[in-house]
Amino acid sequence: MKLNVFKEKVRKQLWFLNRNERQQLDDVLSTINDQDNEIVNKPIAFSNQFLRKYIFKRQKMTPTQLFLLLILILITYIVLIGLFLFGFLLSLAVVQSLMSSGGNVSMIIVALSFIGSILLIVLSLYFIKQVTAYFTKKLLAYKFNK
Repeated sequence: MKLNVFKEKVRKQLWFLNRNERQQLDDVLSTINDQDNEIVNKPIAFSNQFLRKYIFKRQKMTPTQLFLLLILILITYIVLIGLFLFGFLLSLAVVQSLMSSGGNVSMIIVALSFIGSILLIVLSLYFIKQVTAYFTKKLLAYKFNK
């Protein structure tokens, strides 16, 4: 496997790292050269080793922490998906009010509602991505430190 392909696979495998951790990953990846065939041919093993060595320091995690983490994941996703659906339904309601013949609502209110619903959809999707990265990291920390 070529070194560039290896680096790309490792970066995709570790998509959830924050900016400082990505910089640390880039520093470690820069020390690898094409001659390290044993490392370059195993990107998943390298990713796991990088996580163990640099990201997840040895800290004891209990099953109670895992249970609380899973409950928190469930609650967080319920809230975020609820916000997404609320924004989606609000945008549909705005479009329906535009299509209906009764012009009871001001055009400014309709436009602001539509902009707010689109903003709510985009923000909820952004936060879903950020929360997924955070919880992925926490679950992997539990896996490596149990």
